[in-house]
Amino acid sequence: MKDKHLAVNWARNILTENNWCILDTETTDLKQAEICQIAIITPERPGWQTLVKPTIPISEEAIEIHGITNDAVDDAPTFDQAFLQLMKRIGTRDLIIYNADFDLRAIKNSMRAHGIQLAFPTSDRRQCRIFTNGGSIHCAMLWYSQWVGEWNSYHCDYKWQPLPGGNHSALGDCEATLKVIEKMAAE
Repeated sequence: MKDKHLAVNWARNILTENNWCILDTETTDLKQAEICQIAIITPERPGWQTLVKPTIPISEEAIEIHGITNDAVDDAPTFDQAFLQLMKRIGTRDLIIYNADFDLRAIKNSMRAHGIQLAFPTSDRRQCRIFTNGGSIHCAMLWYSQWVGEWNSYHCDYKWQPLPGGNHSALGDCEATLKVIEKMAAE
């Protein structure tokens, strides 16, 4: 019960401080993925979303999940072009990501493919004040899993929960993440 309380307090603090942005990506694959769509929402709205032309093809498996085809990203900006807009929108805000490890890995892969070097955290709960220019990175999935409270004895941690209400568009998943945070905060 104490862990659930911590998750509720986290969600309330995030919403009260009002200095957050929620990021989501869609990727070329599930493993060594690059970004093919990225979105951010902030308290001010509206959200920002763009397709991104990756340096590698989008796999059939990924297309089945999010529906973004290689043809769809042909005329999209490359990640190095989208990265400037991304950093501008993040600013000094706390960055919230549902399944932060996955999205941060995709961002790193896309940065590497375009020669962009920047420090990143090595674990999902560590802060990375360089990437966020002073803000912190939070994994909403870990907090939500803690709030749900379904224990995984094998991993000795809470079972990761799928994002409820996500539609596998980057912007739609940002909105679904916000709803999860609001649901936790309302308890």
